[in-house]
Amino acid sequence: MTHPIPSVHATVARNTLALAGAQVANLALPLVTLPYLLRVLGVEQFGVYGFCQAVLAYAVVLADYGFNLSATERIAQAQQKPETINRIFWSVQAAKLILALGALGLLGLVVWATPQLRAHWPVLLASAPVVLGSVLFPLWLFQGLERMVFVTVCTIAARALAIPLIFWTVQTTEDTWLAALIQACGPLIAGLFACGFIWHQRLVGWAAPHWRDVRQAYSDGWHIFLSTAAISLYTNTNSVLLGLMTNHTAVGLFSAADKIRLACQGLITPFSSAVYPRVSALVAQSPQAGLALVRKVLFIQGGLTFILSCGLWLLAPWIVQFIMGTQFDAAVSVLRVLSPLPFLIGLSNVFGIQTMLPLGLKKSFSRIVLASGLINIILMLVLAPRWEAEGAAAAVLLTEGLVTLIMVLVLRKNNICLLSTSNTSSNQA
Repeated sequence: MTHPIPSVHATVARNTLALAGAQVANLALPLVTLPYLLRVLGVEQFGVYGFCQAVLAYAVVLADYGFNLSATERIAQAQQKPETINRIFWSVQAAKLILALGALGLLGLVVWATPQLRAHWPVLLASAPVVLGSVLFPLWLFQGLERMVFVTVCTIAARALAIPLIFWTVQTTEDTWLAALIQACGPLIAGLFACGFIWHQRLVGWAAPHWRDVRQAYSDGWHIFLSTAAISLYTNTNSVLLGLMTNHTAVGLFSAADKIRLACQGLITPFSSAVYPRVSALVAQSPQAGLALVRKVLFIQGGLTFILSCGLWLLAPWIVQFIMGTQFDAAVSVLRVLSPLPFLIGLSNVFGIQTMLPLGLKKSFSRIVLASGLINIILMLVLAPRWEAEGAAAAVLLTEGLVTLIMVLVLRKNNICLLSTSNTSSNQA
């Protein structure tokens, strides 16, 4: 027996509001402590802090694999099949645990072998709980089941706990490791809350994971993992390369400006995250119905992100002065270089995640982002040594522009035009 899909507008609106609350916790609540951390740690130590966070982000990317999209899609399509959900849940969690342990072990070896990393091992070690938190918190399960209200409550509670701890314990530049530990424990606490909620609500029953299901989870997420890993080549890698090629002051300026950009860009994340499972479910029934929703998303998200980018460029001097303080004045130009990114990423999110993935163009998607990630590294090697933080920002901007352009060309090649209702979809990757 098939069950009707709930009202598109009601479900998307409810989940968008819920995800908006979670996004406030992930981005706005850390901004409460950001001005304090910037002033207490200073440009150089904040650079160390950002450098170590970027290094640990590699382990998070590996642990998350492509599950936040691939597993979300599978759960969304199995909403009325509890046994299938149980099997998916435990196989994905087993796959994530294997990857997380491997990532932490590999990272330990790299830190031990690299003097620049070994010099900051206390901060790196303090940042490690974020990897375990990524395993314990199955965001993909809640997204697939379209149960996002709990995500909001859980995330806000975990993030709010960090605020008084930051003000209480981080007092000097010697407390960088404490700042890293407190921030890293937020996702871990949220993961523990999530485990308790899943057990209490009986969202998932026990199903012993089989290796064939684990392999299937890896297979389903492979192309998405390649794309997320490639994306890290022009997000996390820029801070790491900047620290290795220049100095931690440059990393501090770039990281501070990029955190502001991410906070601004994150305002659209609740909407796009809520739409993705709905598009996946609609495409499974009717590709044309899914594309009709994507067209609406394109105009809404494109318009909002254009306004955000313009505001970020115009208000950059005021934002830097108010949030960062005078010692970060050089970050104004960095922030302005980064300001078009919300608009470009808003468009590429629609073209790639909301359109290419549900329509089966996963291979093309991963190839685009992987190639662009490699190009970003080349741009970093050319631009960062000469222009430091501004060069790193320019590398990200050029890369994101390239990603957006190529996605448009690939969609046109597959006869998918989001500006017109008269098109056909192709599942050829």
